Amino acid sequence: MNHKHKHVLTFFCLACIFFLHASAFSQSLIAINTENLSLLRYEADYVLVGSLKHIIQINNPAYSKVVGGKLFVPIIRNETARHYVILYNVSSSVGQPTILSDGSGNSYACWSSIIIDGQQTFTVEINYYILSFSIHYLINSSLIVDYNKSSDLYEKYTQSEELIQSDNLNIISKAQSLTSGEDNTHEKVSKIYNFVVAHMRYAIQDKERGALWALENGVGDCSEYSYLFVALCRAAGIPARAQAGFAFHSVRETLEDGHMWAEYYLENYGWVPVDATWRLFDALDYRHFSSIQSIPGVIPYANYVFNYTTGPKETNENQTVSIKPCSADAFGDPFPENAVKTVQRVNQAKFALFLARVFGATLIFPSEAEKAEQTLLESQIKLQNAIDSWKTSPQLAQSSIADALESAEEAVRCGWMLIVKTFILFIGVLTVIMLAALVVIRRYQAQTI
Repeated sequence: MNHKHKHVLTFFCLACIFFLHASAFSQSLIAINTENLSLLRYEADYVLVGSLKHIIQINNPAYSKVVGGKLFVPIIRNETARHYVILYNVSSSVGQPTILSDGSGNSYACWSSIIIDGQQTFTVEINYYILSFSIHYLINSSLIVDYNKSSDLYEKYTQSEELIQSDNLNIISKAQSLTSGEDNTHEKVSKIYNFVVAHMRYAIQDKERGALWALENGVGDCSEYSYLFVALCRAAGIPARAQAGFAFHSVRETLEDGHMWAEYYLENYGWVPVDATWRLFDALDYRHFSSIQSIPGVIPYANYVFNYTTGPKETNENQTVSIKPCSADAFGDPFPENAVKTVQRVNQAKFALFLARVFGATLIFPSEAEKAEQTLLESQIKLQNAIDSWKTSPQLAQSSIADALESAEEAVRCGWMLIVKTFILFIGVLTVIMLAALVVIRRYQAQTI
């Protein structure tokens, strides 16, 4: 066998070894993800620490008084782990409100017996500190278990409402046609979502139209998108609910109107967000803030309701809602700052491991790569647990977020170390090749002289 054939055989053997390592590494990653996906329900991609201001102004344009006025304002609450709020100020020109609640866990600030003199304005300001996460869910259909159809949650969120007519024959028929033959609950929801997005055309409505109107007309604003999605889910036996509140396109934006989106429920995952209007499926950004989770018991789906017994024919009403970043010190708690750092480190680790895969580091050093991936996954799970527990168990949340930050920093170090080792190896191999080529060239030159 000549030298040329030996080199070819050697290269072929090295390629086979490389391929086997790659296959083994891929299988190990699949095993890691399959084993832990039941724990990692969602990933947090971004976190905002800021403040939110809600101002409502009721102007009496007439000279006669407004008498017997009532104002109801839903309060942004910590209903899900996607955002946490601290209500630190409620002020108005007529004093403090009473707090009402309903059977869905919604809370309302209520001002009664309001009198607005002629040509005067009644103003309410509500201020919050916010900690909000941009998240996307990782749904593994094999981990979804059957619903407990006798539970209060299932019975409540599969029933019909005034604007969510899930018992209407047309809606039932459409839900059945969309989900017929499909046993996978998540796929059913996906088909319903895709139908709503394709069927609806966005146009602002002057009043709430409801799910049936949206189905029959194929047009509506965020309310109709949400009502139709929820109604079809409920008609298919999937618990779902509308969410009313505020959604900002950017930080430092000021809104004059609210927004509506939806959630559906999966066992082992909880409430999963969907905003069909904004094309968000199993995901929600850090600029959505919910104040009403269906079914509202005090007022309809609205950002506020004002009425009065006597006075002019109508009043002039407007609201502004704005957010802006603020210091984490406003919470008086290290958790928000640690959450920001952890999410940043997790994203850095993801980027480092992505580069490592691009450069082949995960194939050359499979055991180190597996360790880095595992460390990253552990940090994400700890971050999720910290986010979920901050409201109910602050001490556990603090411990979990500290562990998550430590694991994320370790994952970053491991990821960049993989890249460094790969470059050192490449440089070493390239140096050997260049030296060998130089030796061959010199021998060739010596033979030709």
